[in-house]
Amino acid sequence: MRHTIRITAALSLLSLACGTPKDPVRATLDALVKGADARDAGALFDRIAPGFSAADGSSRDEARALVERYFAAYEILDVRLEDVRIERGGPEAARARFRARLSGQPRRIGGLDGLVPSSAVYDFDLRLTNEGGAWKVAWAQWNPAGG
Repeated sequence: MRHTIRITAALSLLSLACGTPKDPVRATLDALVKGADARDAGALFDRIAPGFSAADGSSRDEARALVERYFAAYEILDVRLEDVRIERGGPEAARARFRARLSGQPRRIGGLDGLVPSSAVYDFDLRLTNEGGAWKVAWAQWNPAGG
């Protein structure tokens, strides 16, 4: 009996230490950040829906080309999300708004480090869809932060 109580207590502490399961939409945002930090466009675009479009009318391919150019300009990139707000539009849709702080070390090739900023802040508005259990970004808007 005493052994059972100890095991139950240990399992209870373990479950508290592990916390509640992470929101799958937030997990998608974290995966996007991880891909960006690694400058891995493939990993980042695994989380972008095939039919993606941007607010400016850019297609998925155009957005990927932009991201690849941005990644190529940096030796090191670090992305931090702030003020993340997630709204559910039912079980298949969500909206995520947040501020992204980007910092990094531009490549020192042909004066590129003088042209590319070492930090930037953007406000993002994403629409995500649940595609077969995987949350993906279907639409995005981003603008330089106003302050």
